[in-house]
Amino acid sequence: MRIEAISRLRVMRNQLGLVTAGLAAVVLSCSPLAAQEERPRVEADGTVHVPAFDLPETSYFSDESRAAMKHFREVYGPEFGTFSRGCANLNDVADDPEAIRAARQCVADGYYKTAIYRDTVAKHPVKITAETIAGVYTEVFVPEAGVAEQKEDRLLISIHGGGFRVGARYFSQTEAMQVADMGGYKVISPDYRMAPEATHPAGVEDVIAVYKAMLEDYEAAKIGIYGCSAGAMLTAQTVAYILENDLPLPGAIGLFCAGIPMTDGDTPGVFKMGRSESAFLVSAINGFPRPVEPAEPPQPSGYFQGVKAGDPVVAPGDHDDLLARFPPALLISGTRDFALGGVLASHNKLVSLGVEADLHVWEGLGHATFAFNPRLPESDEVHNVIVRFFDRHLSR
Repeated sequence: MRIEAISRLRVMRNQLGLVTAGLAAVVLSCSPLAAQEERPRVEADGTVHVPAFDLPETSYFSDESRAAMKHFREVYGPEFGTFSRGCANLNDVADDPEAIRAARQCVADGYYKTAIYRDTVAKHPVKITAETIAGVYTEVFVPEAGVAEQKEDRLLISIHGGGFRVGARYFSQTEAMQVADMGGYKVISPDYRMAPEATHPAGVEDVIAVYKAMLEDYEAAKIGIYGCSAGAMLTAQTVAYILENDLPLPGAIGLFCAGIPMTDGDTPGVFKMGRSESAFLVSAINGFPRPVEPAEPPQPSGYFQGVKAGDPVVAPGDHDDLLARFPPALLISGTRDFALGGVLASHNKLVSLGVEADLHVWEGLGHATFAFNPRLPESDEVHNVIVRFFDRHLSR
């Protein structure tokens, strides 16, 4: 997966399906109904050629879940392809700071008009204000009823997703308000610098600047950091920076919808998630071009262009000595998420290194489904897991 793939909003339009090639091979080859010509063909290098098949929604969905997924397909999903219409292309205005700010605000304004945003705001009422913290524009979310009394000394930092390119001031709100409301937490979300106008380590620098400022008012052990998709990757990179620079560690972190960056091959900034099994399968299911062969030469996304080989902040997953010192981590994904492979590999590595790491995978959910479907019962399940995890670790 190129990192740009994370920002493809089309991923959220189709909540179709995911099965592993190996499982498909076993099921089809063992079935007496499978015709000889329909059986998977396995090459010497392990590549499996799987015949076309129909994949229904999971049998584990309740009637309420099915109705919510139907509403996503018919109402929420189509909005993701339309709310940015009429806004300037970021690449066209990348050299004009004022124009790029206007373009990003145009996209945010379009998102605020969508049904998914209105429904989320109605379900999770919070007060949203803006502050400049350490020079970084930061959104602040406080439950409408106020921060829970026992959590006034705690803080969550939400790092928004969007492929290191989009998501500030709109996806950031959807991802933060649900946790703030359901958990009774104060949540802040830095508007970190992204491509095309910035490259790594700009995003890490901005998150770290906000984190350092928060250390003046909160104990590190009472601060949690989490993110979905690119936000999860940036969360891991932020922890790597903290460890490399001997800063106090946060009490716990959440890595949702993506794993810890691990370099794929010899090209810095190209990550293994792009060629995980789930990346192949979900690309096929959603009708995206499949990464059958790696690009030659491999090219990192715009945000990671020019990064240096061996930089532990770029790819913390390459450095076991660093990962072994990570704080307790919560990892979340769905069986239909193209980034599932990266989440599973990250959890396995953390556990093998002795890090306290919890893994939760929801049947039938795609990339960030829980963040962008307020009608879905599983969305509430996910956010309750997130809240309980931070409750447990930030109260120590």
